[in-house]
Amino acid sequence: MDLSEPGDIQSLSVPNRGVFRPVRTRFVDDGQPTDELAAHLRARAAGGAGLVVGPAQMLVHPSASGPTFIDAYDEDAVRGLASVAEAVHDHDSRIIGQLTHTGAESRGDWEMQPQLAPSASPSDAAYEMPKTMSQSDIEAVLDGFATATANLERAGFDGVELAAGPFAVLRQFLSPRYNARGDDYGGDWAARARFVNEALDAVSDRVDGPVGLHLSLAELEYGGYEFGDVPEILDAVSGFDYLSCTVGSHATYTQTHAGVSTQAPDLLDPIGTAAEAVDTPVMGRLPFTSLADTEALFDAGADFVSFTRQLLADAETLSKAATDERSDRCIQCNQKCLEAVYGHAHGGHVECVVNPRTGREAELPPLSELEPAALPERILVVGGGPAGLRFAAVAASRGHDVTLREASDRLGGQLTLASQGPLEPFERAREDLEAAAREAGVDIELESAVTAESVERSWDSIVVATGATRPAVASERFAGAVVDAFDVLEGAAVGEKVLLFDENRWVITIQTGLALLERDVSLEMVSSDHYPGFRTEQPNLPGFVAALQAQGAEFTGNHTVDTVAADGKVTLRNTLTGDTQTRDPDTVVVAGRRQADEGLYLELDEQRDGVYRVGDAVSPRKLDRAYYDGELLARRL
Repeated sequence: MDLSEPGDIQSLSVPNRGVFRPVRTRFVDDGQPTDELAAHLRARAAGGAGLVVGPAQMLVHPSASGPTFIDAYDEDAVRGLASVAEAVHDHDSRIIGQLTHTGAESRGDWEMQPQLAPSASPSDAAYEMPKTMSQSDIEAVLDGFATATANLERAGFDGVELAAGPFAVLRQFLSPRYNARGDDYGGDWAARARFVNEALDAVSDRVDGPVGLHLSLAELEYGGYEFGDVPEILDAVSGFDYLSCTVGSHATYTQTHAGVSTQAPDLLDPIGTAAEAVDTPVMGRLPFTSLADTEALFDAGADFVSFTRQLLADAETLSKAATDERSDRCIQCNQKCLEAVYGHAHGGHVECVVNPRTGREAELPPLSELEPAALPERILVVGGGPAGLRFAAVAASRGHDVTLREASDRLGGQLTLASQGPLEPFERAREDLEAAAREAGVDIELESAVTAESVERSWDSIVVATGATRPAVASERFAGAVVDAFDVLEGAAVGEKVLLFDENRWVITIQTGLALLERDVSLEMVSSDHYPGFRTEQPNLPGFVAALQAQGAEFTGNHTVDTVAADGKVTLRNTLTGDTQTRDPDTVVVAGRRQADEGLYLELDEQRDGVYRVGDAVSPRKLDRAYYDGELLARRL
């Protein structure tokens, strides 16, 4: 079987076997889908997805609510949903709408109402005690499934899928963790499956197309059902035309969307078990699905392969695969696809570190459709890090004559250092950036340091992408010997007893801590937050903290380093009480904050016109800003 082969789901013909799964985008306005959502899904259909499932988190009843949900039960949503369906159909792809009720896995703050659930069993993620659903509640939600399905049918969708995965009351009814009912909806598998079967029955006569079931094959939380329960669950559930496989719950979504800090659960065998238990098509996915996984998924029994983050990284992945073209790969960082929606940046929208267009499809055309430059220029790029490489590749693809000079013997900038330990997937970004620049015809000169005096006058424009300088660790505060975290990652020697001070508050601290633990040192990590690396993306942080603790790191939270004396003694100060204490480590390592390396830019900007800077040379920020700065300048120059 091959991704490019057409497939059938009941009477629905799908042009290929690549599926874009529902992704929570926050492109919702007062319960209604927005033009940005239609553009987002249009891009995945245009990029070759034969089937789009979504939008994500379409609600079937007002007893579940929130600012990120689409009120699919409301007929006012039909108009916006019709625009979404039309956007996908414009590219000859099919769209199946996924319906859900979040049950215990959300909170009632938005409408100030209790959350409904099978039993009074709160989710460890939402942590709000839900109300046990009465018979009238059950009937109202079932009516909501029917009404929402009718609205999808009116909007032109090709089918409907009921969510029994994370964030879903249907899964909660199946779960011994969430369902402790003593009536006809609780007890053995047949009873716990009753509500699911009634929901499937309620929608089946409201839609002409197929009815799917999106099922977590294991909840991965204490007291929940496990992979071994799949045959009994599927024996008890009936009435679906295809099965879509996922894993986890809201509380374990870090494994549902495994990133750089989490060991992904093995789904191939459970998918095989599920495929043997049903006589319908199966959609398979892994916690992270890449093109390299498709053969294994087909071999396991999947008929269609579902992608999420890879199609955010490159919306044209599937069309490129059909012609053996290279696509930009997801680096599993979870910074913008999950963190922007769920984490510290709560209130943002879906984006992607390696693809600035993701989440901006309504305003930015795809790179493949950019207009050639009206006046091609000779452009010098100084610095071969992410910002410089992204600018160079996009600018050259538009017809500019681009030369990139890098002082070191390797492209990638900070990525060359970051791509180790748990962040090894970041090497994909470095490789893809370099490949894109070379494919676009950029003239790359390595070991070519640039000064203001050495820059020829013949360049039409100069783009300075010199990155950031490392923190200055010597100061009155740090009178004693202190080692920079970046030097540790490059192999700098340390003693047996190390104190690592977290001024960075991001993943560099965690990465340095793990690197030190590999050397079998005794490690104390001091942070002004509750624990080190506090600003690391929430989907990644729990796994990193667990890894540090499992290897013996000691955390001292809510403290800062007041001084490192000349004899190496360290004075710590409690940031809450002001109390002080001392330490006597062999080595003090500081993970600090970098500063923009802006000297060359400032010199050149005084001497001539047409000088720009991008990335950390503007100000040190996360990787997504480097991509964004470089690409946006190249789009407009």
